[in-house]
Amino acid sequence: MLSQSEIDALLSGSIEIEGSESEGSVNLAELMDKPSAKPKEADSGQKGKQIRPYNFWSPEHFSKDQMRAVELVHEDLAERLTSSLPTFVRTNLRPRVVHTEQGRFHDFLKDAPSESLFHMITLAPLPGYMMMTISPEISYVILEQRLGGQSSGNSKTRHLTEIDQFLLRGLIEHMLNDIKASWSKVVAIEPSLEDSTINQHWVQMVMGNERMMLITMEMTLQGITGAMNIYIPFNLLKPIATVLKPHIFFAGRKERLTDITSRNYVANKLTEVHLPIRVFLGSTKVSLGFIANLKPGDVIPLDSAPNSDVPVQISNRVCYTAKIGKVGNRFAAQITQEVRSTQDLIP
Repeated sequence: MLSQSEIDALLSGSIEIEGSESEGSVNLAELMDKPSAKPKEADSGQKGKQIRPYNFWSPEHFSKDQMRAVELVHEDLAERLTSSLPTFVRTNLRPRVVHTEQGRFHDFLKDAPSESLFHMITLAPLPGYMMMTISPEISYVILEQRLGGQSSGNSKTRHLTEIDQFLLRGLIEHMLNDIKASWSKVVAIEPSLEDSTINQHWVQMVMGNERMMLITMEMTLQGITGAMNIYIPFNLLKPIATVLKPHIFFAGRKERLTDITSRNYVANKLTEVHLPIRVFLGSTKVSLGFIANLKPGDVIPLDSAPNSDVPVQISNRVCYTAKIGKVGNRFAAQITQEVRSTQDLIP
């Protein structure tokens, strides 16, 4: 452990850190750009050191390949929305991915307009919520198109009514199938719109201050340009971090292959399972007094004819019908047909 005097000497530049022979020594004060540092003469052939700042409050958790994979998913989503959204908004619309970034949700929320409608979407079985917003200027144009009006391009900022929010929820629900299809090359999900709100305080409580990946799509509608922002928490992507790679997106998600050896082993074992088989000759209704007076040699009449088919029950379910006969000195049942109905034929 360093003493206080040694720490002060390090910061002032009096002590140099020994590096490898090829790198030479490093002056800590020079790295920190302290004015009190003593300049150190550098060799003419030695290149200057490049220092990259690192934010410990919001570190990067995913590699560039993983970020690129998520970007590819949403580029595919943008292409799908180009085909599906015009049928909903009743005009041409071509979204495109223009920006990706990662950081804290609190920092992203500061830049969101106060009238933004936040849509919380689940991607089951992945944990947590994905957040989606559409800039107010685009939302107003979409509402005018949905209500049969013509956008003048001069829509003023106003509060979204409950009817407005309901119509915009319909737009997000229209996108869910495209979201599912875009992610299908990486992982099988079932997206669902859980809630929509303009209350940013509620959104902050639900999302907390998680680390997020922001994907921004630019949208131009009736001469108005806006953005659709998608916020994906890192905790939501962690379960699939190993498959978030660009080549997997292009190759497609690997389907589980059938193990032929295991399948044959299980099939052979199933053939050895013992199941109870019962053949019902018929049924009848008699009084309790009749049963009390039964004695050897008495005959009980049944409701089935001698040559009629009788049900054959296997493991408590009727699977076949059969005719009763004899094989040598033993009674036997000859299968006549298969019963495909799941209903029990026995009264």
